[in-house]
Amino acid sequence: MIVNLYQEGDFVGYVDLIQDSNFTETIETIEDAEICLIPKKDFNTLLHQNPQVAQKFIQLLSKNIKENESNLLKLAYNSVRKRVSEALLRFTQDNQAPMKISREDLASIAGTSLETAIRTLSDFKDEKLIDIESGKISIINIDKLKRLRN
Repeated sequence: MIVNLYQEGDFVGYVDLIQDSNFTETIETIEDAEICLIPKKDFNTLLHQNPQVAQKFIQLLSKNIKENESNLLKLAYNSVRKRVSEALLRFTQDNQAPMKISREDLASIAGTSLETAIRTLSDFKDEKLIDIESGKISIINIDKLKRLRN
């Protein structure tokens, strides 16, 4: 299950470091990325000796909790159409260039089956909200996609 999409400059894996547990998540990049690793000892030293760094990670943890609560509510109450549209919007770049995303990843983010995600994408294409060509999805009507009702 895909639980988050990270942007440039985001920290990942810090929850397990703070809990002093083994890593429980895996991460994949969908485009070229530069990853920086911080050794556990250095991270803990920085966290314990610098109150501003500790405060930053407390804020990140709080944000994670709020986002997880919001995502659970959306899974429980939003329609599949709304969840697929929001998943597409999460992958949209500012320039709205066609995006290459696997149907499996899109279904995972939307919290639905692969078959349902494919059917919903087909509906969106018929409604001229998106276009699909050579496996890439282009958003045609971003405003209407954002305003989809439950």
